[in-house]
Amino acid sequence: MNVDVHTLSGAYALDALSREERDTFRAHLAACPACREEVEELRDAAARMGAAQWSSPSPGLRSRVLDAAARTPQQPPARPVTPATPTTQPTQPTQTTGRPGDGDRTSSVVPLTRRRWPAMLASAAAVVALALGGVAVVQSLDDGAEDLTAGPARVFDADDVRRDTFATENGGALTVGISESRNQMAVDARELPPLDRQHVYQLWTVHDGAMVSAAVLTEGTTGAAMGLPAADTRVAVTVEPAGGSEQPTSEPIVEVDPTQV
Repeated sequence: MNVDVHTLSGAYALDALSREERDTFRAHLAACPACREEVEELRDAAARMGAAQWSSPSPGLRSRVLDAAARTPQQPPARPVTPATPTTQPTQPTQTTGRPGDGDRTSSVVPLTRRRWPAMLASAAAVVALALGGVAVVQSLDDGAEDLTAGPARVFDADDVRRDTFATENGGALTVGISESRNQMAVDARELPPLDRQHVYQLWTVHDGAMVSAAVLTEGTTGAAMGLPAADTRVAVTVEPAGGSEQPTSEPIVEVDPTQV
C-alpha cells in the first residue's frame, strides 16, 4: 500500500477504506495519538452536524455528488506529515529500462500514490453534500450502506473489542461489541429490518426480571453505546411506538448475554 498512513484518517472516519487499509490504519492508531484524536474529532463533528441539521437527501443528490467528485481533482497535502517516531528512510524502488541486450539501466522511481475511488468519493461527498443543501448526515457511497453512529463506532474500533452477531425474531441481525478498555458495550443495528415512522427499536437492560431503557434508536441512528452492564444483566431489543416507551410494549426480538460475546 503506497499511501502515507497518516492521510487515511478522513477515509477511516467515513468507513471508506478497504479491509487491508482499515487493518493497517487500526494498527497505526495504537502508536499515533494525533491520528486517534483526529478520527474522534471527525466522527464527533459528523455526529453533531447530523443531530443539528439532519434532513432527507433529495433524490438527485447521489448523482450530483458523484458528478462533482468526478470533476474535482485530488490535491496533494499542503505540507508533509511528520512521522510520530523516527523511521529509517526506505530504499527507493528501482525500475529496469531498455531492451534485453542493451545492458541493464536502472533509475530511481517513486510510485505514484493512488487512493481507492470509494475513499475519494466518500470524502468528496461529505463536502459536496453540505454545499448542495446543508445535508449533514452523509450516507456511504459503498453499496448505499449508512455509517455507524459515532459513539458505537468508537467501541467497535477499540483494539480489544469482542464482537458477535445475533439473529433477531423479525428476520434481521444485531451485532454486539464489548470493549473492556473503554468499559463499554455497543450495538450495530444496521442489519435490523427498517420500521415505519410510527415505530422505533428500543434497547433495554434486563436484571432480575426488571427492564430499564438503555437507548431509543430514533430515525437515522444506526447503533448505540452504553456502559458495560452489571453482572447477571442481559440486553434486549424491542419494537416500540415512535419516541420509545417507559416499559416494553412487545416481546424482545433478541436478548443477549454480554458475557457470552
